[in-house]
Amino acid sequence: MSSFRFHVQTVLFPTDDSPAAEAARPLAERLAERHGATLHVLRVQIIPPALADPSGTDSTAEADGVVEATRRAPTAADAIVRYAGEVDADVVVMGSHGRSGWNRLTLGSTAEDVLRQADCPVLTVGPEADAERGGPVLAPLAFESASDLALETAVALAEERGTRVVALHVVEPVQVPAPYGMTFGAVDLAALNDRVTGTLRRWVAPYADGPVPVDVEVRHGIAAHAVLDAAAELGAGLVVQASHGRRGLSRWLLGSVAEEVARRAPCPVLTLRIGGAGGARAEAAPPLAVPRADWPDLFDALSRRAAGSPHEVSVDVVSPDAAGPVLQAVPLVGITYDPREDAIDVMAEGAEHRVARPFAVRSEAGAWTLDAALDPEAPGPWALDVVGPDGTRERIVVRPTDAA
Repeated sequence: MSSFRFHVQTVLFPTDDSPAAEAARPLAERLAERHGATLHVLRVQIIPPALADPSGTDSTAEADGVVEATRRAPTAADAIVRYAGEVDADVVVMGSHGRSGWNRLTLGSTAEDVLRQADCPVLTVGPEADAERGGPVLAPLAFESASDLALETAVALAEERGTRVVALHVVEPVQVPAPYGMTFGAVDLAALNDRVTGTLRRWVAPYADGPVPVDVEVRHGIAAHAVLDAAAELGAGLVVQASHGRRGLSRWLLGSVAEEVARRAPCPVLTLRIGGAGGARAEAAPPLAVPRADWPDLFDALSRRAAGSPHEVSVDVVSPDAAGPVLQAVPLVGITYDPREDAIDVMAEGAEHRVARPFAVRSEAGAWTLDAALDPEAPGPWALDVVGPDGTRERIVVRPTDAA
């Protein structure tokens, strides 16, 4: 498959000049240099609301390609998030040391708030992290659309770092409060491990022929502890995790799993905040990813079918927090994927729809979708889930018109 590029044009590095905050500066500088991105160094002057001086001014200066900015605000997190939006930051890189204080970037306050509020990824260097570790990139996966984002980002960063990816799934214990008196039968751990390992391998299959080795690993236990143990034992140089902040079994929570991993990891942690999109799937066998290299041929094959006989297309947003129809049973003209534009275009009679920078295409037929689309005897329909850059999931369904 073709390599995926991790797009970075603007790097934001907030600092209070403390040693813990400055520990993240080399990462921010290397990331900006590697991508030819603009580095913004932000300092925040904390002004309590009651003491705020309306005559005070912010400052911004640029020298040697680095923007030095100072902002006044009641809290550092508010200033960082606001400035990230102001400059359209692609990633915030920040250190933390877990001590309180107005002028400190603490994971218990400022960094935690930035993780929760920032729209862009946040790369944190915790108090126990070694920013110079060069081991594999660890990608915890929860088998949901947010994991697509984490996995593909992990592969891209591993390619840049010249290392491998370890895709990890943690099987958590089911705990029922004692007063309910419920018991469960014995679990066949060997069979469970085989099933989970098989799912992991199908999940990472699109990267099998890529430039980055992707290994899979299954562990049992409390999610955050298992991820931290794996990072330590594997000598991971980076953890890439997705978090959408919604509660529920097997969720990566900003209030628990993702936050604890960011706080205690022995290496830097990149957290991709998904704004409520992409819940965990209920199916026993999740849909499989279609290799990116097959996307142009897949959509061309579906377009040829539509040209040969009437087909219709429906597009629905199926993420829990953003559901709704986009196109409803409209005559299909064609579907294309242009790698240069990195966009999927759905063309129907009187309407068009574009998904820019898609992260994944999934189907129940998985890697066999292309073969089915090329088979003239295959009746369809073809249902594809397309995961957008923010984790939003759209379902595209193509079917013969007379089969509606």
